[in-house]
Amino acid sequence: MVTRVTDLANNRLIQSLIFNAQDKIQDRQLQLSTMQKSQNYAGIAKEASKLLSAEASEHRIDQFLNDNSTVNLRMDATLNSIDFLKNSLNDARGLVREILDDGNVPDGMDKDDISATKMSEIQDFLNVKINGRYLFAGSMTSTQPVVPNSFGTAPTFDSSYETEAEPAYYYKGDDNQVSARISENVTLDYGVNADDPGFEKLIRAVRIIRETALSDANASAKFDHALALLNESEDRLQAIELNIGVKVEQLARTNESLTSTKNSLGAVITDIEQANTFEAVAELTQTQTMLEASYNTVVRLSDLTLNRFLR
Repeated sequence: MVTRVTDLANNRLIQSLIFNAQDKIQDRQLQLSTMQKSQNYAGIAKEASKLLSAEASEHRIDQFLNDNSTVNLRMDATLNSIDFLKNSLNDARGLVREILDDGNVPDGMDKDDISATKMSEIQDFLNVKINGRYLFAGSMTSTQPVVPNSFGTAPTFDSSYETEAEPAYYYKGDDNQVSARISENVTLDYGVNADDPGFEKLIRAVRIIRETALSDANASAKFDHALALLNESEDRLQAIELNIGVKVEQLARTNESLTSTKNSLGAVITDIEQANTFEAVAELTQTQTMLEASYNTVVRLSDLTLNRFLR
């Protein structure tokens, strides 16, 4: 069989078209099976930079949301500890009122034992840990913040039978407040330290209850001071709870904003990555039709011989 030069050129052209069509068909079938325009950035070169930027922003938001869940857990644990501390405070206050009203404690109750129990409870609630971090130690998160000295020494009373703050009696942390960056431009100061006046007054009141003998000539004045400290402690604990509640709401609003931004970024990423099913099907059909036509042309050309052409 003799093939003309022009037929040879046509054959090569058609074969090239066939190869291109086969590649297009493979690409469209892959798009339809994965629902993505391309399996690499080269396939979407014009929008690759935009996609990379959106993906990086989305990843950053995921980090913030993950870290913020830990911050929220710490604040919840802090509020939980304060709630339990208020129970201990109420128990101590009830004991002091019994002493002030009757000059003694109810039968079957021991003032010193109750004081020791309340101090132990306070210590446990302020030494709470979340993921290996002490919550009430300031920035010294690996240090147990509350380690009270042994009973035996009462706070020093002045001439009015009042005492001064003495956080050094028990506090082992520092003065730094724990904070967290909860979004690109927002830092949340959420930490509460165990040397806060609300906790210090509670501990000081328990010390007074423990170290003041009922037979002390000035017992009434000292227990009055202990009661005042407990009331002031309660007010401060409620203020701390309110402040943390505000921070919890701020964190929730920030998370809502982050989630909304993430959803927007997700839409951008999907728009760039996701294949248009209707376009892909239409192009696949068109290319398959073109491929069939190319095959038919090749068959017809292969049947042509120089003799048939000359006839």
